[in-house]
Amino acid sequence: MEKCKQHTLSRVLWTISPGPASFLFTLVFLVKCDKISPVSDNIFTILEYSIKNAIACVKNMDYNHVLLLWAVGVVFVVFFIRNLHSAIKKRREIIWSTVSALFVCLLMFSCIVADAEGTLVFLPGDTPENKVTHFFDSVVAGDMEAASRDLATPRQLIQLPEEMSDTDSLYYEALKSSFSYSLYGTAIMDKTHAVQTVEFTYLDLNALPDPIHENVMEELERVVDERRKDDVYDENENYKPEILDEVYHDSVAKILESAQDYYVSTCLDLSLDYTNGKWVIDPADDMLTAFAGGSTAGANFANNAKSEVLGELTYIPKHYTIAEDVLLPPAPNPDKYGKTDDPEVIQAILDQYPRLTGIDEPFWNKDIQLREGSFNYYADETIVVIAWRETYNMKNCTFADIYIADPSQLRRKLTEDTYGSAVHKPASALAKEANAVIALNGDFYKFRTVGVTSYQRTLYRFNPGQLELCHVDASGNLNFTYANELKTKEEAEQYIKDNDILFTLAFGPVLVENYEIHPSSPSYLLGQVGEIYSRSALGQRGSGHYLLMTMNYGGNIEDSKKAMKDMGVERAYAVDGGQTAEIVLNNQMFNPVDYRNERFVSDIICFDTALPEDENK
Repeated sequence: MEKCKQHTLSRVLWTISPGPASFLFTLVFLVKCDKISPVSDNIFTILEYSIKNAIACVKNMDYNHVLLLWAVGVVFVVFFIRNLHSAIKKRREIIWSTVSALFVCLLMFSCIVADAEGTLVFLPGDTPENKVTHFFDSVVAGDMEAASRDLATPRQLIQLPEEMSDTDSLYYEALKSSFSYSLYGTAIMDKTHAVQTVEFTYLDLNALPDPIHENVMEELERVVDERRKDDVYDENENYKPEILDEVYHDSVAKILESAQDYYVSTCLDLSLDYTNGKWVIDPADDMLTAFAGGSTAGANFANNAKSEVLGELTYIPKHYTIAEDVLLPPAPNPDKYGKTDDPEVIQAILDQYPRLTGIDEPFWNKDIQLREGSFNYYADETIVVIAWRETYNMKNCTFADIYIADPSQLRRKLTEDTYGSAVHKPASALAKEANAVIALNGDFYKFRTVGVTSYQRTLYRFNPGQLELCHVDASGNLNFTYANELKTKEEAEQYIKDNDILFTLAFGPVLVENYEIHPSSPSYLLGQVGEIYSRSALGQRGSGHYLLMTMNYGGNIEDSKKAMKDMGVERAYAVDGGQTAEIVLNNQMFNPVDYRNERFVSDIICFDTALPEDENK
């Protein structure tokens, strides 16, 4: 009897032994494919999900994998018939050998599915629906910080002006109060990616100026009837600013009492990815636009709305900004480029836009003697550019006098908009891709490995050497650091954070600081400063006022310093020279670059219009 038990146990162990071996093989195969995903703690849920995924995988398999599955099925049938025949003929039990064959075939099936699709079991502890629900619950509750943490890249969901009046705050409070949502169906999942449709309701800010304007006109009639003339009008028969502010505030408040009349709903397809053990939401443009009340003006909405409402009554200029994450700014109007030999035409252009040019005296002047060609210009409400070529101190110089309305119009363009891209292009091609009104070559960071470079507020390279660096901040100012000033990577990162630095140029040296020539070593690391080469420089004076210069066919770094100082810049920095030195205007090479042939480069410095294309007419 004991011998029979031992024989039965040995047979059972022998028949099921291929199962663990196959299981180990399957695990090794899945790890090799690097496709194992987190699973739920509920074993029955795992099995249900696995079976559903396996069936879906079979439906999507290619021809070769389907043939393998048929082969596995044939193997199982052969084993089953053989075992059945053996059981009938020799009167042996069929159960263990059949179960063993079934188990081995199922694991072979798992291996084939793993090879075809990668992930056999995928069921995160969290779900896309839960993540989207948490995100919108946070938005509706006004906890934008918590909502931002649900995004793949945390960001500010509602852009607010730095300084808000009581009237401005009415808009944004009404906008936040309008938010509501409902999930539309369940998420559509594909492995680690999902799409969840949400019906989102928000206050349409673009619909408010017209009714507010109507109410303002009605209220002004009432105020004029009820108050003394001296209380309403100034000595020029214009409405007093305080009267307009009072009426405007009351009108905004009144219209927003019925804000629900201006609610709109839209369907948003939210894209989610499963990374680092959790679902995260990709912030799509349509979602961000909805959070902005359908307005593309961002933090400038309240100011621009007031301009629209009171435009007939008092002049409130609109302000335009290019968002940092926008890769393609508005295109300039080609009809606003021009050429002239008459200095009076240029003066008239400068006088036409006093909001821009009134902040500082131009670098351009009427007494300039052109070397060749004409004065070239571009002008709209957000940017004024005057460019020309002249002989300066026996040097072939090209200058560009630039005014911008907002610091966001000074940008850096990298090839493929990606730091480290191996692609090089002519500066004119990059300028066209960036919709630049005018552009200057950059530091050609990809050509060398020395220096400190940052882009989009992120430090990418810390190899300072003895270079002098130019850091451009969010206010459009040029900030300089000198050799050994940033000693560690951590110090550089802290400097970028503390000074709100958007990008860093690593070439140099510094040419002018505080209106004076900045001394530099004859052995400065880059640019062969003591030799005769074409030169390129970026200068600034005041807020929003810049000067570009190239010095072609001859000049050392001291020549560049003297030229920029004499032009009256407050600070100036040398960028890559030689054949790289180039100014691009209207997507065309403007200065005579070396060999009359553009060099392929990795980056440029752009000045863009911020005026939306539908308004730039």
